[in-house]
Amino acid sequence: MRILTIDTSTALGSVALIEKGEVKGQFDLNLPLTHNQRLIRSLKCLLAFTAVAIKEIDLFAVIKGPGSFTGLRIGVATAKGLAYSLKKPLVGVNGLDALAHNFLHTPYLICPMLDARKNQVFTAFYQGSNGKIRRVSDYKSISPEILLKGHRRKTIFAGTGVDIYKSIISSKLKQKAIFPPLHLHRIHPEVIGELALESLEKTQETDPTTLVPFYIRPSDAELRNGNIPTL
Repeated sequence: MRILTIDTSTALGSVALIEKGEVKGQFDLNLPLTHNQRLIRSLKCLLAFTAVAIKEIDLFAVIKGPGSFTGLRIGVATAKGLAYSLKKPLVGVNGLDALAHNFLHTPYLICPMLDARKNQVFTAFYQGSNGKIRRVSDYKSISPEILLKGHRRKTIFAGTGVDIYKSIISSKLKQKAIFPPLHLHRIHPEVIGELALESLEKTQETDPTTLVPFYIRPSDAELRNGNIPTL
């Protein structure tokens, strides 16, 4: 099973080829370029270096959100176009779920945070048990101060929002806030592929025409136009 993963949910974009659970090739770019400028070029380079034709991909997996509104649209649209034209299945993976899976074997509460701007983060709480991760709260777009009001449990915080609000988290939770190494603050292609395979095995929706980005909250443009989607 060859899986092509795409993540354009944050400034650190990635495309990767996963085969038998291992990364065969991966392109990461954390540069002042838009995903529109770099995604297709990265895909072409990835396939060239791994000597795999796009038609040989068995499954496409894309981070569907939450995250950058523009980035998500670009990533999802690209994945949908490729999967539809090749008549291959497409799975959308939630980025918060993927981040939480970096901590499968911790006894602590897990709180992935992605920068949502407007002094907010996209987040949810997760709990690990027996090598499995279970989400124990709703997905939220919320200020860290409100999120952590009254919070008392020892918790792991990871993601792009943590670097921005680390001082607030530390002041609220003191020693109960755990900040992992930098490499655990990003979404890994292996996890995207694993979660996509799980969805495929559960026969969840894989039709590329039905996938839409998961924003949690409406964009500024949608608010201005009064076009607020139902989530």
